[in-house]
Amino acid sequence: MKQHEAEELLSLLPHGRTLFTYGKDWYAVSLLELGLRHSGLQDLRQTHLGKLFEKPKLRTWLGSFGKKTITAQDLSLLWPEVSETYRLTAGLFDGWLQTSRKGSEKWNIVLHLNLNEGDARLMEKKIPERSKDPFEWTCHPIHEGRHRTLAWARIDLDWDTGEALIEEIQNDRLREVKREVDYIRRKNLRTIRLGGETIDAAFIIRYWEQRLRLSRQWWDEAMLCAAIRFIVEELGLRTIWYHSPISGARLKGVRDAPVSLYSDLPRRFCFGKTEELPKFLRKPSRKSRSGLWMHRLCL
Repeated sequence: MKQHEAEELLSLLPHGRTLFTYGKDWYAVSLLELGLRHSGLQDLRQTHLGKLFEKPKLRTWLGSFGKKTITAQDLSLLWPEVSETYRLTAGLFDGWLQTSRKGSEKWNIVLHLNLNEGDARLMEKKIPERSKDPFEWTCHPIHEGRHRTLAWARIDLDWDTGEALIEEIQNDRLREVKREVDYIRRKNLRTIRLGGETIDAAFIIRYWEQRLRLSRQWWDEAMLCAAIRFIVEELGLRTIWYHSPISGARLKGVRDAPVSLYSDLPRRFCFGKTEELPKFLRKPSRKSRSGLWMHRLCL
């Protein structure tokens, strides 16, 4: 997007508290709910979303209704057995190298998946100065408010073509906490120096094993699920693109992204593999597209 488009879009988005609750494999329910808004249950079984019906958890959830035909409204009544509630916020990213479009069109909308009030109170007690939080990279597009960012999704879009492109999903917090936990255990430490502060090593272990216990099981699912719902419900777009390892390397120059995030994860979410590109990226001057492919989801 261009800067004025991104800024205008951000100004129109909700600015109050937006909560998002997620549990393991809940993306299956979420995707079917979105699909049922435009298709019947039997028709949906014949689409790219049909493989979701093979999931044992989904069969159990659907079976709880006790009827053969269900609606999107029915699915909205379900709730995951074990869940975590996050806070969603939006921001902007002024891309330079890691965006598919360059120049004046390099701007992305960022959707933040932020940890909740319990995490905020805990971190404020142990690390009150946000600038000294050792688990965040301030050069990344994190939420700067009170609630710490677990993960984020960068999104480019084009109103003329009705398409959205998820440029990336990423997190720093889990990786950085896990690194310190491993170091503490390897060195058998009682305290550790982080962000210019001396912190009890036991606190870092508890933070990983208790506070982040659920989020580290499904952060990628939760982030992609939140991004898809944001694109469909807030932006009103139903054609969603997602990078593959190949397109990420060729179009963004990112060659070290985790393969699972750009191969296994979109497959779970029923994205299809295609050699096509978003219409807003199909430029005659683009270099050879031999072997180039991406993921696409239509809802």
